[in-house]
Amino acid sequence: MANADYTSATGDPVPVVKAALEAALQRLILTTIAPEKVVLDPGIGFFRNGAIPWDQWDRIVLQQLHEFRAFGRPLLLSVSRKSFIGKILGHADPADRLYGSLGVTSIAVYKGTHIIRTYDVASTRDVIRMSEWLKNPG
Repeated sequence: MANADYTSATGDPVPVVKAALEAALQRLILTTIAPEKVVLDPGIGFFRNGAIPWDQWDRIVLQQLHEFRAFGRPLLLSVSRKSFIGKILGHADPADRLYGSLGVTSIAVYKGTHIIRTYDVASTRDVIRMSEWLKNPG
């Protein structure tokens, strides 16, 4: 699946993304990079598919983030100012997507995402701290 055409995939996006990540991990075996140094990113905003609208694709992947924990690697997510947030909230200008970015970030952290890439560091840090506090059983 190393050279897969993700634009022609149909059905549930999660198996497609998982297959792409698995292919990347298989390629990793041919390198000198230690597997424990690898972080996985499900590629929000990078898969485009004719059968599934891109915003729905991203929503399904985000709703099923737990599926990517099966790899046993930390998850990185980048949703900061993404176009799906603009589409849903009606904000064409990425600068107007902060609150949407923070909302998705909070849920992603609560669901176990380890690393967040963001443009808005201070506000995202606060959201992460609150999400982690809420997740903590103690």
